[in-house]
Amino acid sequence: MDLKEEEALTTEPMQLIPVPVACLRAETLTSFNLYLRTRGGQPPVLYREKHLPFTEEDRRRLEDNNIKHLFVDSREEKDYLRYLEKNLGAILSDPELPLEHKTEVVYVSGRFLMREMFADPRAGDTVTRSKAYVELTYEFLSHEKTAFSQLLRITSYDYYTYTHSINVFVFSITLAQRLGSFSPEEVREFGTGALLHDIGKSMIDPSIVNCKGKLTQEQWEEMKRHPELGCRILDGHGGVKPAAMEVVRYHHEKVNGTGYPERRKASDLPPFVRICTIADIFDALTTKRSYKGAVNTFEALRIMKKEMADQLDPEFFMSFVRMMGNP
Repeated sequence: MDLKEEEALTTEPMQLIPVPVACLRAETLTSFNLYLRTRGGQPPVLYREKHLPFTEEDRRRLEDNNIKHLFVDSREEKDYLRYLEKNLGAILSDPELPLEHKTEVVYVSGRFLMREMFADPRAGDTVTRSKAYVELTYEFLSHEKTAFSQLLRITSYDYYTYTHSINVFVFSITLAQRLGSFSPEEVREFGTGALLHDIGKSMIDPSIVNCKGKLTQEQWEEMKRHPELGCRILDGHGGVKPAAMEVVRYHHEKVNGTGYPERRKASDLPPFVRICTIADIFDALTTKRSYKGAVNTFEALRIMKKEMADQLDPEFFMSFVRMMGNP
């Protein structure tokens, strides 16, 4: 940290972000300061300075004093979220960590990961970080049978491209798992495509992506380029399997041939593409945007059945309905 950053941290008012003590890994170094909140409106107290280890003794002392949360300065939030991503495997495999903490970490670390990727989609570690996140989340959802239900409770219903990516990914791989027709390796490959299905939007003018009203025809034609642009980004990285690339390229195709970019019909659409299309539409209906409100799960499924039945794979859609009825 340079002098200007240090001055900013000391002169700007501090806003605190809660950090569950249970999520801090023993014997790890943090790149952020940890604070204790005080009573009576007093400034927070520095508990552990950055770059010092958080030990098992620290954890026991906090637990003995019934302190369940420490706090991070919001200006160091990025460092904290990188810490969660780096330690995600250890957090999810901890048998003593409550499920609600694990699901929160899955969601916030995934959201941070996607926010960074949309900001810099050509960064060298994009695919590597995506695959690692998919692998760990897949294993978590496979072994924790109520994890999907818990994730639904904390899902963001305000639309952002990066939260949409996480939502679609979670819906997609959970449906693929429940269908029982695919190997774990196939689902993991699919998961990378579902997570990155909209990465091409990072190359579209933000004024179009975030437009508050109906797009003009010219804007719509530009928006329809995002599957192709997404494949171009991932081609540049290499290491993305064909099943994932197909999801990125074809997730806006419909089984009746009315989608884009190639107006493919059911016989030309791989199963994983048809699964992602359902998840994509459902999340679009159930999230709030500047130009429309969100509808609830029942209403979204009713709209999909009544108005889009000929666009969606009927077998996968009914499985999705059953999944959402019994998460």
